[in-house]
Amino acid sequence: MIDLDQIKLEQINDYKAIQLITFVSQNNKFELNSEAAQFLSQLRGNIAFVVVCGKYRTGKSFLLNKLIDVQNEGFSVSPATNSCTQGIWLYTKPLINKQSNLQIYFLDTEGSESGVKSQTHDAKIFALAILMSSTFMFNSIGCIDEQSIIQLHLTTLLSKNIQVQDHDNSNNENILGYYTPKFIWLLRDFVLEMKDGQNRKITPKEYLELALHDDRQYQSENSKKVRKTLLTCFKDRNCFQLVRPVINENELQKVNQLPNNQLREEFQQQVIQLREYLLKNTSPKQLNGVNLNGRMFCKMIETFITNFNKGKIPIISTAWEHVVETECQQGLVQAKQLYETNLKKYFGSDEAKSFEEIFQILKKIRDESFQTFHYIAGIREKNNHFEEYKKKLLDFMTEKENLAIRLNDDMNNTKNEEVIAEVSQKLKENLDQETFTIDNLEVFFQHFNEFLTAYDKKSAGTEKANTLIHFLQNHHPIIVKQLVNSVVQKYSKNKNQAEEEKAVQQVKEKQLLDNIKILELNIAQHETKIKKLDQDKVQLEAQKKQLSDQLSKLQTENKTIRDNIKDVDELQNMIAQKNEEIQGLKKIITSLQTKKKKGCCG
Repeated sequence: MIDLDQIKLEQINDYKAIQLITFVSQNNKFELNSEAAQFLSQLRGNIAFVVVCGKYRTGKSFLLNKLIDVQNEGFSVSPATNSCTQGIWLYTKPLINKQSNLQIYFLDTEGSESGVKSQTHDAKIFALAILMSSTFMFNSIGCIDEQSIIQLHLTTLLSKNIQVQDHDNSNNENILGYYTPKFIWLLRDFVLEMKDGQNRKITPKEYLELALHDDRQYQSENSKKVRKTLLTCFKDRNCFQLVRPVINENELQKVNQLPNNQLREEFQQQVIQLREYLLKNTSPKQLNGVNLNGRMFCKMIETFITNFNKGKIPIISTAWEHVVETECQQGLVQAKQLYETNLKKYFGSDEAKSFEEIFQILKKIRDESFQTFHYIAGIREKNNHFEEYKKKLLDFMTEKENLAIRLNDDMNNTKNEEVIAEVSQKLKENLDQETFTIDNLEVFFQHFNEFLTAYDKKSAGTEKANTLIHFLQNHHPIIVKQLVNSVVQKYSKNKNQAEEEKAVQQVKEKQLLDNIKILELNIAQHETKIKKLDQDKVQLEAQKKQLSDQLSKLQTENKTIRDNIKDVDELQNMIAQKNEEIQGLKKIITSLQTKKKKGCCG
């Protein structure tokens, strides 16, 4: 939130004197100048006002120009004998207390006893000056004496021109002392040495107190009334003396054009002391103990002027009520503006928000708006206006919040319908495919719960439940019908399939029985064969034994034969050997016969 107490005064560099209150002689009405009201209304932070009053042509405007350290650009100063200032004027350049950041503005009033305006007019100007000021300075020439005190006779009219409450005014003057500003008596062109009755040096403040408490018999009744009023109405009092700014009488007519270095050094020092005192001791302008800002200050002045213009006495309590109501009105305006700005900021897009998001956003901007309202009007909570305008703000925000929620719900409803179409797709597909049966309905309920969970997670807005209810109301009969059809059709299909499977099974059973009979027959045949084989086996065993015996006999015989064969082989070998021997003998015989023949022939 913007800190309303911060303002860069350097931005206001067009410093000038502007008329704050104008008196329109045609209708005898006071008016608050619009330019001054606009300037004051922009001021933030603590502000204070120092007002100078006094008899006309006593150098009030000149002194103010020196206090704010301006010359030709300051309050108007004229050497003419008639009053130069009309109404009440404000200079836009403040003195600033750098420690407290207090902005001190100076107001110049038209001089009293000018002969042009009536005493009633002067009294009203004087009362307005008192009501507007944080520090009230009365400007007079010379010492404090009967004549100068009589000049303050307007103070005796304060209780007649300013009323604290609109009832029980019996003690108005004493109560008024709690609302009056600090009082400074400026003694201009003062050249006397300040001493008390014992010829001791005293301070200007002590000098003032001695003069106010002087109760010597020769004082006039008017003088006594003024002294009493000053003591009663102005609890915080002080006094400053200033010498004539120049010694040469001829220079007085153009004193406002003279640079500071041509003014008396003592005067310059006294101006500096007064300025430092004002910076240090001037307090923020208050009403009912509350520091006023520029806007509140304007409303206070406007209320007082309105009373004067109606011929009524300004009532401080009434002005306070008007100030409070104005601040509450302003607080309401600024809080509304901030609220609408934040609404556009957070809800300006087409993107829908969840219930949690919209709740947090609305809470945030509501808190900021309430904070703004409380900042402007909150220090005045103990009044009917505060609660009245707070309720107006609450009603305004409630209406805007309901509208924002409805618009957000409209966007969310569109999104939620898309979400339902998305998350219900699987359920619809399973229903369309007749996935569910009487035996797996828990799967349907599982899918349905998954659909509800997915919707709750992805949907948003305060109407999400209503969107779901609307969907279920429209689709529940269809879902139930599809589910029933799916279960019935699945059951019928399964029943038909079971009957078909049963018929097939019966055929298979018959085939199986037939096969069993064939198998039993085969088994019987095989058993017969097995018996025959067993018989054959016995026969074969007998034959095997017989053959075994025969084999053994044959083996024996074979051995004998092999033995005989061996003998035969040996005989054959002998025969072969004999044959070889016979062949050798034949060869020898042949050889011998040959030789014999050859011998015969020879």
